[in-house]
Amino acid sequence: MSHATPSAGRSVSNPFQSARSGLKLVLGRREVQVALLLVMMVLLVIYPHWETDSARLDISAEAEVYVLLALGLNIVVGYAGLLDLGYAAFFAIGAYTLALLGSAHFAVTGHSFSSPFLSFGPGGVHVNIFVMIPVSALVAAICGALFGAPTLRLRGDYLAIVTLGFGEIVPKVIQNLGQGNSLGLPNITNGVNTITGIDRPPDFHLFGLNARFQGNDETALYYLGLIVIVLSIFMILSLRNSRLGRAWAAIREDEIAAAHMGINITRTRLLAFGLGAAFSGFGGLLYATRVESVDYTQFGFNVSITILVMVILGGIGSIPGAILGGIVMTYLNDSWLLLLNGKITALGGVLMGGPGLVGSVGSWMNRLNLTTAKPLFFGIILVGMMLLRPQGLWPSATRSRELHPQTAGEKAEEDADLFATRSEV
Repeated sequence: MSHATPSAGRSVSNPFQSARSGLKLVLGRREVQVALLLVMMVLLVIYPHWETDSARLDISAEAEVYVLLALGLNIVVGYAGLLDLGYAAFFAIGAYTLALLGSAHFAVTGHSFSSPFLSFGPGGVHVNIFVMIPVSALVAAICGALFGAPTLRLRGDYLAIVTLGFGEIVPKVIQNLGQGNSLGLPNITNGVNTITGIDRPPDFHLFGLNARFQGNDETALYYLGLIVIVLSIFMILSLRNSRLGRAWAAIREDEIAAAHMGINITRTRLLAFGLGAAFSGFGGLLYATRVESVDYTQFGFNVSITILVMVILGGIGSIPGAILGGIVMTYLNDSWLLLLNGKITALGGVLMGGPGLVGSVGSWMNRLNLTTAKPLFFGIILVGMMLLRPQGLWPSATRSRELHPQTAGEKAEEDADLFATRSEV
């Protein structure tokens, strides 16, 4: 007959348990969370006014794109529990939607029309970008539902393989729908060539606010991305707390049980793929209007893996985690590795004059180029997070409870189950 130990209901022993518990108690208070959110929003709003380096502001605008992509993939992976390895396909669809409807690519000869929302003629088709924001999301959502339809009966590894295939198919389709394609179709995507001259949003003046999108200043685009992110977060929160969000959670935990509870698995999974893709459409539009050019090589498998790493790094199923993961990975990719490489190269230049092994190591450090090893660093981050902190840097409360025992009793039960499993193997 077993007896519960006195410590069975106590927290797992940890030298920092008291401090961490106190911090959680403080951060768990609603007024503290609201205050932190307001401080964060104020800092984000004033950031472009004290940032004098245009390169760093450009990185911030790029980070907003990847935050949107991470938020969208978090719906599919975090909420619905569907592993999508081809998410960059929807990123490409959002970008090419703007490229085709907001550039000189489709020249219309013999006819012309001009209005604030749509114009076409020999200079191409130009739809106002503020109109294109919902359009790009809608096109990506439709494609997401279409791509999700063949995967309705698949789970786990098979689902991941099929989505990986879609991620590879879309760039190849874009590549082969250019001029002189083998299908005999018109030049739809410009093929291997880049579509350039993509429209930026028009300048506008409203209630004394002047938004200048034309030119090289990234400030207005930064604010546009910030507004889209804030609206996206509100939409995702509404989805998560809705009946659909609860259905996603049920499917993630046990699809068979969810079906027996009356949840329409087909519709729920298609909505997960479609709505997740919609936010990728937002990201694709912001990316295309920022760089003003797109080509199929920008949306390869490495982009899908990078976005997945963002979600895992921040915390699967966590909105703040997806935001944090997108920011960290963007700055690691575009800034921190370059700075680290510069420091190592400079140190190597100092050590090159040293004797023997010191000089050899210095010579190697001086030639080191960490930017070519980005996939290696991303892989290390992915493996490290899985081993050391699978719940992520900023996990959701549910995910944290699933992966981290809160009491000694829970830990003992998990250890006993793990020991029994190993004994059976």
